[in-house]
Amino acid sequence: MTQFKHGFYTLFIMAVAILGCLALSNWLLPLGGILLILQLACAIVALTTSRFYGLLAGVAGALSFNYFFTEPLYSFQIAEVEDSINFVVFIIVAILISELAVYVNSQQHALQVVKTQSSVLRSVSHDLRTPLSTIIGSVETYMTYQDKLDDIERQALLKGVHDEGKRLYVYVENLLQATRIEHNALTLNLTHVNLTAFLANLESRINSGRLKVINNSDSRGITVSESLFEQALFNVIDNALKFSDDSVFLMVSHSDGEFKFQIADKGEGISDEQLQAPIQLFQTSRRSDSGKGGIGLGLSVAAGIVHAHGGAIKLSNTTPGLLVSITIPKRD
Repeated sequence: MTQFKHGFYTLFIMAVAILGCLALSNWLLPLGGILLILQLACAIVALTTSRFYGLLAGVAGALSFNYFFTEPLYSFQIAEVEDSINFVVFIIVAILISELAVYVNSQQHALQVVKTQSSVLRSVSHDLRTPLSTIIGSVETYMTYQDKLDDIERQALLKGVHDEGKRLYVYVENLLQATRIEHNALTLNLTHVNLTAFLANLESRINSGRLKVINNSDSRGITVSESLFEQALFNVIDNALKFSDDSVFLMVSHSDGEFKFQIADKGEGISDEQLQAPIQLFQTSRRSDSGKGGIGLGLSVAAGIVHAHGGAIKLSNTTPGLLVSITIPKRD
């Protein structure tokens, strides 16, 4: 589809340029001006598409220049040496413009990569520092005032260390999985898992009274890479709990050879633009003004794990909230 669009775009730009030159030639536009207009059209095509279409535009421009504007008119014959030189120069310039366009586009891409990496490093630093600071602060408080703390205060400090440690573990695990996904190094260890026990373990790991699990599947088992798929569901549910103060629902069903896991919350949802875009690593899924976005590792890692299972993940806004639908094929 993209090739068709680029081909049509190239044809359209060159047709407009050629028709414009034909119209202006009636006003005695010199051949130099016609060459300049056609070369400009080639440059526009090359910069906005690719090297191939830039070269294609160059060939079309050269042939059009020869056919419409050099003697004998309306013929591909070249009578004058000067016209032959113009034809060759046109092709050479088209090639140079195409190569320049490739270089400019590559530099723009490299700059975008550098900006993304810089943003990721800042976000990773912030998201790692927050739980570490809490852990260090709690441990220092315990060590300094342990003789003065009562049992309730000690338990509160230890619980804080435990909770932040778990948060840090999940974050580091997501970083590792994100790296594997980015380098296509994610390894699945498929096993047949009891679905009821799997959901119970997941619910225990989430450990939130706001999570409501509804299992409408009559299947006893599911074949997945257990730890990875649990991580995927955990990430989506954790994201839903983070952005909603109400209950979060996990609904499980299966039909037509596939399992469906739907996670619904009553949060703020995401923008229409993000709904249409593919889920990417290190990209926040919720609106940035929420103050809870981080760098969006959880949902992107979940998507990578689901895709590795041959499944699909889809996001849709509800009223209110966000619905994340995960489907994976049923394996015997």
